[in-house]
Amino acid sequence: MSVSSLLPAVGHSQTTYNPPLSYIRFHTRFPRSIPSGDLQMYRHRYPPNDKTLSLTPNLDFYKNREPFQPNGVYIEEILFNWKYDILEMNHSYIQWLFPLQKPGRNSRAKPLTMYEIQIMKQDQEVRRRFLAAYRLMLGFYGIVLQDCETGMVTRAKNWKERFHNLNIHSHNNLRITRILKCLGEMGFEHFQAPLVQFFLEETLRNNNLPNVERSVLDYFMFTIKNTREHRALMQWIQFISVNKRKKNLAVEAPVVPIVTAYTINRS
Repeated sequence: MSVSSLLPAVGHSQTTYNPPLSYIRFHTRFPRSIPSGDLQMYRHRYPPNDKTLSLTPNLDFYKNREPFQPNGVYIEEILFNWKYDILEMNHSYIQWLFPLQKPGRNSRAKPLTMYEIQIMKQDQEVRRRFLAAYRLMLGFYGIVLQDCETGMVTRAKNWKERFHNLNIHSHNNLRITRILKCLGEMGFEHFQAPLVQFFLEETLRNNNLPNVERSVLDYFMFTIKNTREHRALMQWIQFISVNKRKKNLAVEAPVVPIVTAYTINRS
């Protein structure tokens, strides 16, 4: 059974809403959106960048052998001792904590290579630290990882305070995009859709993160590599959008049949 067939009618024929995935567009309060060139490349793999196998700066950082650059510390220091104010103000660590195959704004950070990816995905010490880094940044944004198997997330107890910080510091939208892409590189692809669904709920339905909505729709959505999960969330957005235009906000959005890992802490 297709994803679209599981969704209730919302004033248009479901059989006609079936465009190719690469050209799906949706309406909310912002213009139409399609994947950026970089996200298209990310979803379909970057060109090979393994110029040398002798240099593994990202692996060395995650093995706690070298500090991040410039003027950085070892990963264990970040994971165990850094407070939220440091995470907010320092702009050099994020490219090391969540490396990508494309260069970022930190010129001292090195692009992740396929050689490093293959090693890091199999190294249990690296995976443990990567999961700790993910939990750290989720907490920074007011989110808790509830289930390491499914990627289920929920609001943290201090979510209002952390959501406020996220709303007023837009550079964190770029960080979240990076985190989502890195999940796909490091073997945690199944974590992507639950986190994106969380942000869709908090922006489109709950209106708690208005300054994040544009990034959710234009960037977060297109980091999801799993085609079925991506399409399921697109269908959910379409439903919410149509009912917003009708001002039929009392209608309950359908449960996304593929992505079911989102819950809300009501406290």
